[in-house]
Amino acid sequence: MRVEKHLLSDTAEWMTNSEFLDKDGNILRAIGEAKIMVSGGVISNESWTCINGKRVCNCYKIDKETESRYRFECDNTTLGKQTGDFNIDRNVLFSKFKVNDTSMKGFEIIVKDEDECLVYGTLYDGDELVNTWRTIMVRML
Repeated sequence: MRVEKHLLSDTAEWMTNSEFLDKDGNILRAIGEAKIMVSGGVISNESWTCINGKRVCNCYKIDKETESRYRFECDNTTLGKQTGDFNIDRNVLFSKFKVNDTSMKGFEIIVKDEDECLVYGTLYDGDELVNTWRTIMVRML
């Protein structure tokens, strides 16, 4: 039986290709990178994406609570500080988060298959949709 690994299982660098869909149906394309570093129960993810010539960075500090639950804080250059949880089911990572001091919240699902991940997410402001996204991540290192 093959041992399933999720995105936070290993140190790796990823290339990202994303599409963001706003509430009006407009599509914005983005490229970027993510560098995940795993050291025991502490994990960091330094990632960036370039949308319409603007670089948006996310710096995650992730703490492993159990094999299937992680907590994180993330500094996002556009939204500010986010906090949330990752729940793991074999190779699937389920994330829910909120943007501190705002009514913004969202979720993301990341499915890892060997050296590729498919990501689906959404962001809300209260009950109003801000945007959705889908990303393909390809492992570089």
